[in-house]
Amino acid sequence: MVMRIVVMSDTHLNHPTEEFRKICERYCDPADLVIHLGDWARSSLLDFMEAYPLEAVAGNMDDHAIVQRLPAKKVIRVGRFRLGIIHGWGSSRDLRRRLAGEFADVDAVLHGHTHLPHVERDNGVLWFNPGSVFLGRGELHGSLGILHADEELRGEIIAL
Repeated sequence: MVMRIVVMSDTHLNHPTEEFRKICERYCDPADLVIHLGDWARSSLLDFMEAYPLEAVAGNMDDHAIVQRLPAKKVIRVGRFRLGIIHGWGSSRDLRRRLAGEFADVDAVLHGHTHLPHVERDNGVLWFNPGSVFLGRGELHGSLGILHADEELRGEIIAL
């Protein structure tokens, strides 16, 4: 059986807008798990997302209420896979090097912060950034990610 995991980051919303609710209806409702990688903005969005099976971390732009409720990073188990989830911080230039030092023995590192979607496998580790739901940079103005977990872990970027 394939697990379908929605991964989002950098929503930067003060409350769940109608557009965000429709995105959640389409992608999160049928998902086995939803992972949010931080920069929610306000805690009303976290309150809304807790209706889903949710794993989450706080980002560097989140309000105090979110920072009090969520860790900055954690490792979760999805099936046989260990996923390191974190938002990220500072310059994007050497972000990956800094993030690599945050996790040991994981199958994937999921992060946000750059607003640039990215999927890459390096030395057996899947590096996955879903981009930003509304404030994408580069070619995509908005995106989220889907992880498919069965015998292997595969990442897909969805343009919104």
